[in-house]
Amino acid sequence: MSSRSKRKNKCYWIKGKSFDEIKRKAEFLNKSWSKLKKELIPPEVTITFLYQNEYAPLIGTICDEQVKADDAWKFPEWLNDKIGGLTPEKIEKLGKRGLRELLEEYFKNKWPSWMKEEDKRDYLERIPKHILDTMRLLKKEGVTPATMFENREYTAAEVYLMLRRLPGIGPKKAKMIAKHLQLASEDILGHPWFTQIKAKNPEFKVTGIITPPIDVQVVKVFCRIFGVKRRNWKVVKNDPDLIQDIEAFSMLAFPDMPATIDEIFWNIGREYCKEEDPRCSECPLNNICDYAKKKQASST
Repeated sequence: MSSRSKRKNKCYWIKGKSFDEIKRKAEFLNKSWSKLKKELIPPEVTITFLYQNEYAPLIGTICDEQVKADDAWKFPEWLNDKIGGLTPEKIEKLGKRGLRELLEEYFKNKWPSWMKEEDKRDYLERIPKHILDTMRLLKKEGVTPATMFENREYTAAEVYLMLRRLPGIGPKKAKMIAKHLQLASEDILGHPWFTQIKAKNPEFKVTGIITPPIDVQVVKVFCRIFGVKRRNWKVVKNDPDLIQDIEAFSMLAFPDMPATIDEIFWNIGREYCKEEDPRCSECPLNNICDYAKKKQASST
């Protein structure tokens, strides 16, 4: 990328803003969290099967990228019905080719409209391998996603690093699950993976601080509340300056649990802050969103 292109893609999200304004947005998020956590429920919390099978939450986590989250989290139950049980042995028997064929069958009419053919092929190449390699590792170690944790208190950093070593878990997914387990430990939000671990290890708990996982939804909502209009969020999300700004802002808003901001921004991005037609008038964050205010001003 040329230096000119880099300048063109640069987002100046908080430049020129007063600290009082930045702090006001952070305080609004903190105060709104008690209400938002009851309204913004992630799809995996509502799917019964994820509480019934030890491997289902992990497989759903591995599948949850690029595709719609609801579809990713429903895949384990579909696969279970298709092969007559969701176990490492049955998945290993399928092999990469068999798992790929089933994944392709499942997503045949579920691919996001914006997803390119090359991205679909890449997904179908990587995800089956990640699932298979992860199942083999757990089987080799003689543990399940629930029993890989001991009956004790963990820091969020410990959980992150334990998950990162699994072939199908990248940095964002490891932070996402560490965040969910931490929120569940505080009785803020439930999660099927936490429920299964807790059933086997009653003393299991996750504490400590971890920065939020940062994806397109988080970047989009963060940038828009500071008035940025651009849509190339996939490019912008890799900006190291932006990542550090979001992390600092999350610590300002939630000093004890910065990753909470991901729960808010991800769900707001999914439910309200749509790419093409954001529902600004209905969005719970429109009081602090500069983009929503500009949009409203331009329509009057």
